[in-house]
Amino acid sequence: MQPTSKKTVMKMRDAYERTIRKSSTENLRKKFPDRPWIEEVSSIWVSRKELEALLNANNADGLRIYYGCHHERTHNNPKLDYHGLHNIIFVATKDSVDAQNPTTQTSVDQLRDIGVMEGSGVEPTSYEGSAGEVATLCPPSCPPPPPQG
Repeated sequence: MQPTSKKTVMKMRDAYERTIRKSSTENLRKKFPDRPWIEEVSSIWVSRKELEALLNANNADGLRIYYGCHHERTHNNPKLDYHGLHNIIFVATKDSVDAQNPTTQTSVDQLRDIGVMEGSGVEPTSYEGSAGEVATLCPPSCPPPPPQG
């Protein structure tokens, strides 16, 4: 990971807004005509505490971030439902060769079947062997706009 200037971040966000987010929002509105307000995700927020819990529970030395899509309803209120929206999935990794110098090529995802059936209503009690997901998506839950300048 490299330090990135605000100017570069803003250019990348603008490119995403004009291309991927715009066309994805159009596709979502076609797929979910009963939700005309639906918009593709612009950002996702997760706390440091949650990231550290994921990393610590898996004795991780890295983090892989996957893109995903909510494949089922997440909320009874349709305006707060994430169904259809993109998300990111945080997966703790551990280097299989050199824990002091982890690399993407030798890092292994720390995921395993933890014995909780998907859809059972029972949630894991720890991040051990599991991923981090269901972070706060914007929209629908957006922070105030950043100050200009």
